[in-house]
Amino acid sequence: MNKNQKSFLILFLAFAILLGSALLIRYMNRVKLYDDESTVGNTSGNLLNGGLFCESDGVIYFSNPYDEGMLYSMSSDMEKVKKLSDDNVSYLNVAGKYIFYTKRNDKKNVDSDFFMALSTTGLYRTNLKGGSISSLYKEPTQAACLYGNNVYYQHYDQEKGLQLYAAKIDGSEDKKLLEEPCAPFAISNNTIYYAGYNGNHAIHTLNINGTGDSILYDGNCTNVTLNGEYIYFMDMNDDYALKRIPVSGGTPEALVSERLATYNVSEDGNTVYCQIDNGTDNGLYSLDINSKSLQLIASGNYNYLNLTSNYLFYEEFDQSKLYILDLASGSTKEWDWKKD
Repeated sequence: MNKNQKSFLILFLAFAILLGSALLIRYMNRVKLYDDESTVGNTSGNLLNGGLFCESDGVIYFSNPYDEGMLYSMSSDMEKVKKLSDDNVSYLNVAGKYIFYTKRNDKKNVDSDFFMALSTTGLYRTNLKGGSISSLYKEPTQAACLYGNNVYYQHYDQEKGLQLYAAKIDGSEDKKLLEEPCAPFAISNNTIYYAGYNGNHAIHTLNINGTGDSILYDGNCTNVTLNGEYIYFMDMNDDYALKRIPVSGGTPEALVSERLATYNVSEDGNTVYCQIDNGTDNGLYSLDINSKSLQLIASGNYNYLNLTSNYLFYEEFDQSKLYILDLASGSTKEWDWKKD
């Protein structure tokens, strides 16, 4: 073998190694689709409340109000607190190896020199350690819900405003489903349940492929969520009272007659946590659905009620403080995360 042949062989081997490495990296970083087409990323009630907390496989992922809403994680018993990302996050959805979230870095207090680098918005995917961040959509968005291998989210159009889209989790497809800014908080059995927006606030059902839009309940509804076999909503014709109907439709059942600001429903469907906003007895309350007993948890004005298996997290209305209700003991406290 002469000198030229040796040089060619070395170059060929080097190229083969580089190509093989690139293909291996691409293979290792490929997005694995979920086998279960009904995979969900967060509870409907949490998403109604901004999706600021999400529990998966013994870990709570959350938007830290004491650190500009950045992405953190901790164990289900609130130990091992870790910062995962500098992104301001909301509408957290976690399943398998991935976290999906809405990025709102425009809300952060940043130095003007870094504004262009940090003010990005959109829909993003990351791994459970906060690495390998990838965008599914880079324009302003709000509500997002993982169901199966798609994230259903509010896509922004400069002329038409927010519209409902479905983005495949690997970024290979982004499809418009509905020309309405409906919030996809409630998805089950390949059906999206939502309150109409453009002059029609009835509760609709829509197939996840964007077909078969129909009215389930012809009312004046908002804040629609799903828990078990019931659709929960606030009735704007009845001063934002909380009601529910079966997923098959029917006559609404009244749950809380007082005016509400927001609510969440426990995983077992037995308890509603709600912020009463009637101007005289404002506060966070719990409702035992079976007995219809309503109990005060804390007087005041609160928002962003997010549930995990052991805790209810809720914030002052201006997000200045985060409180924790221990579901087992019923005790409440303000959380000073820096001490954990």
